Amino acid sequence: MSSNKSFTLVIPSYWGRRRDEPFHPEDAVYDHPTPVDTEGTLGRALESICRLRYPHFRVAVLGAATHPSLEAEVETRLGAVIAPFRDRYPLALFTHRQERELRERVARGPKGELAEMISLRGYSNIRNLCLVVACLSNADAVVLFDDDEVYEDSQYLEKVAENIGGVHEGLFVGGLAGYYVNRDGGYRLPPNAEPALAEWPAVEYMNRAFEIIESPERLQPTSWVFGGNMVVHRELYMKVAFDPHVPRGEDIDYLINSAFFGYRFFLDNELRIRHLPPPKTASLWRRFREDLDRFLYTREKLRSQEPVEGCRRVEVEELEPYPGRFLRDDLEELVYRTCVLMGMDYLSRDDREGYRESVANLMRSKDLSRFPPSPFRWYLGWRKRWEELMDFLASDRGSREFMEGLFDARRRR
Repeated sequence: MSSNKSFTLVIPSYWGRRRDEPFHPEDAVYDHPTPVDTEGTLGRALESICRLRYPHFRVAVLGAATHPSLEAEVETRLGAVIAPFRDRYPLALFTHRQERELRERVARGPKGELAEMISLRGYSNIRNLCLVVACLSNADAVVLFDDDEVYEDSQYLEKVAENIGGVHEGLFVGGLAGYYVNRDGGYRLPPNAEPALAEWPAVEYMNRAFEIIESPERLQPTSWVFGGNMVVHRELYMKVAFDPHVPRGEDIDYLINSAFFGYRFFLDNELRIRHLPPPKTASLWRRFREDLDRFLYTREKLRSQEPVEGCRRVEVEELEPYPGRFLRDDLEELVYRTCVLMGMDYLSRDDREGYRESVANLMRSKDLSRFPPSPFRWYLGWRKRWEELMDFLASDRGSREFMEGLFDARRRR
């Protein structure tokens, strides 16, 4: 066992308005942000980390507010939540204040224009900041974990160390995917209960994809990965970034981006995490809008591929059954059927806003002008700048000391 590898566990934690405050159009959209006046699930997640017996790991919490007006209150709230754990393992808090400080540090450097790549808003940008924190921590790999999950296996990190950065069947193991265990102990998604999604077979195809969990082989190449249970080796996270054009499903898009450069993700069927999510708070039409944007954009990225030195072509067939089912030519037909059913469902409940937004989703699927002309080319440019940013951060003493100071905060109390 390679217990000399160092890991940084990074936990994004999303916080929103109080329970009695309505969603604001300017708010960032996350599945279930914790109301700032509630306890939330982060403390439970941090408590579960105490079970891990691996000798070399650190933990960083990224605190994201849905609106700038909440940032100071979220930082105070998170400070109180993590305080009891600071003496149990190395723990850093990174919120919007630290985001601005790090951006300013980069802006003062020789590649100041790269500072705009540092952002704590939107799933993909926040995942990229997870990679930045790992870089500044000089971690051999970053372990991505969400605050609505708990570790139950004390040997989880030992199992990560056995394979990450190694070679499996002649391929470098740059990424590992684990899986979620639900409240009921199973890993399959329950049957879809939303009438409006009767023509959107996401549950069916995701469960088909999950069948590799039952493989007798511990490691299997995978077409899917969960952002709350994935491991990325330093060689990979220094080169490949999440794509900020992807509003959700950024984890699977990262797998595709990695594949462009020859890196494969492997499912490790011994990497289990208990997933205990609270109910989603965003409306169905809004969540579906992000799904249709996500799949349309990723399909355009695949379609716009062209020969580039150092890249390989990724085919939809490699991504079957999921997400491949939603990257085929009939995606617009699936969207059309779903928008019609969703609109009818909203009308049956006299929800005029939901109906209008369902129609807007249908029209949105016909207009791709919000995407770059070539998403593939755009991403290659973003990735090149990402590598420059990460090289700077890895070599910049001031940035590394800034990160060390966040881990050492408990010493200054």
